[in-house]
Amino acid sequence: MKILLSAAATAVALAALAGCSGDDTTTAEDPESTTPATSDPTDSPTVGSYPELEATDYTYVLEQICYCPIAGPVKVTVEDGEVTSAVYAKGGRGLEKGDDAPDYLWITINDVIAKANDTKADKVDVTWPEGQDWPTSVAVDQVERATDDEVTYVVRNVQLSEG
Repeated sequence: MKILLSAAATAVALAALAGCSGDDTTTAEDPESTTPATSDPTDSPTVGSYPELEATDYTYVLEQICYCPIAGPVKVTVEDGEVTSAVYAKGGRGLEKGDDAPDYLWITINDVIAKANDTKADKVDVTWPEGQDWPTSVAVDQVERATDDEVTYVVRNVQLSEG
C-alpha cells in the first residue's frame, strides 16, 4: 500500500514539474515596462506626475502601515509648509494620546505625494479621489522581491486652514 501511495505522489510531482518545463510560449511582463496601478486607471496621473498640495497650513491624520515599530495614527499640523506638530491621535501600547510621534512620522502631505512620485520604487499604488487635492493612500514597494519593505501612507481628516 505504501508503495502505491509513494508512486502516486511521485507521479503527481512529476506531472507538476513537467508543467513547469513545458513549451509554453507565454512570457512574463517586463517589470521595467509596467505602470503602477492607481485607483482610477482612466485619466489618472502616472507615477512621477502627481501634483503637490498648494495649501501650506493644514492638519491631517496620517497612518503609516508597515513593519514599523510604531505606525500611528498621528495628527499632523503643518504651518507654512513645515510640520510643527505630530502627535498620536489615540493611545495604546504604552503611548498616550497627544504624545509626540517619532521623527519619521513628521511628514507633510507633500512628503506623501513625493512617495507617490517615487519612480525608483518597484511598485507604487495611489488612491487619489477625483477632484481632491491630495491622495487618500499611497502604497510603496521599494523592492518587489524583498520582504517587509512595503509602506502604505493613509491620509484622512484633512482640514485646510483659512487664510
